[in-house]
Formats: sequence, structure tokens, C-alpha cells
Amino acid sequence: MKRALALAAVLILARSTLAFAADRLRLVSVPLDMPASDEHAVDNQYLEGLYQGDYGTHMTHNFGGYLAHNVKSSGLQESPFYHIDTTLKDGRTIELWFSSEQDGRATFGIKMDTPWSDKPPTRSYDAAVKELEAAYGKPDLEFTGSTVTTQHIFVFADSASPKHQAIAAALPKANQIAPKDADEFWHCDLRTIARILGPDFRGAIAIFNNQNGKLSAEDVELLDLHRARTVFNLDELK
Repeated sequence: MKRALALAAVLILARSTLAFAADRLRLVSVPLDMPASDEHAVDNQYLEGLYQGDYGTHMTHNFGGYLAHNVKSSGLQESPFYHIDTTLKDGRTIELWFSSEQDGRATFGIKMDTPWSDKPPTRSYDAAVKELEAAYGKPDLEFTGSTVTTQHIFVFADSASPKHQAIAAALPKANQIAPKDADEFWHCDLRTIARILGPDFRGAIAIFNNQNGKLSAEDVELLDLHRARTVFNLDELK
């Protein structure tokens, strides 16, 4: 009987692990928890392999396309913390932020920024939102800037995380966010994000700018604040 129960527990854990692997949120193909070193993998995938396109271009829960064959330049920086800066051929910039050496140098942040252009935007805003929700689901929190009303912020608790319900429950209601925080959210630091979204937030944040029905700017990132604490002090300053 004990052996049967132990086997059942192992099977449940294995299925949970496989589900987490299949449901990982990704940004330009990169998930959270991805080690910088090719000595370690996440779900049998290596960071170098993502850059080289070894795993194809049909990943579920992925937004922003793929790194493979789209990289113009890329470089590793070790200060002020371990990170990789990448520029894509279309001008978008990608930042990969890694945790401490003791934590295995795994991604706690992936950030994609589309630079502002003086050319009139042509991409449909509604189509971009649908693409975002196709990747990450319906947002757990959505709000707009108080004075910058063309700016829309979408927040997604990581649905694959075992702590998904707690992460989502810690999020504020849209009307609880201070006007200043809403207006300045697009350039706030990790400490401010922790204050607004909760100290253990893990998930996706997208900031879209709607200019007459067109997407004029976008900033999307995946974050794991628990892992970020291995390199940053995110507690409120006193």
C-alpha cells in the first residue's frame, strides 16, 4: 500500500513537472529560469540552442517571435549584474537578466522593447492585444495611465507556476493603483513593481501605446521577483 501511494505521488509530481514545462511563459522564445550556461538546461533546452533555432518556432505561450535567425548583435555584460543585451534585425532590443551565481545564473527577467519611431505606426492595436492574450491568456490586471490615457498596462500572473493563485491574489485592483504609479509604471524599477504588484510577483507585464487604433510602442517583460532578490534588494527604503 505504501509503495502504491509513493508511486502515485511520483506520477503526480512528474505530470505536474511536464505540465509546467509545456505551459512556461516565453518572450521571444526565452522562458524564465533559463540558465546562462550551456552546462544546464530547462526542459531539455539550452539558451544557445534558442539563439540558434534548435527547437523550432512553434512554442506555446510565446510572444514576440523568436530569436533564431533574427539576431543582429548580442553581448554579455557582467556589471552591474549578469545580463545579455541583444538587438534584433528589426530594431527591437532584448535584455536577459540573470540571478546570482549561487542561484545558477538563471533568467529572472526577459525584457523586449520596441523603439519609438517617427514613422506613423501601421500595426493594429487590437490585433496586438489578441496576439498577447493568445500567448498569455486574459490579463489578471489591466489599467491605463491617469494622464497618459493612450498607455495600457496588462499584467499576467504566471499560470504555470504552482503559486499562481497566490500571485494573482496579491495583485491590486485597477482602481487601487495610485495615479502617479499608473502614469510612471512604464519606467518604474523592480522595487516599485514589487510594491505595486506584490513582493513575489512572477509573470508577464505588457505596456502598449494605442495611437488612433495603431500600436505605436510596446514594452513586454517576464519577471520573477523572488529570483531577482538574489541580486537586488527589493525591500522598501526606510
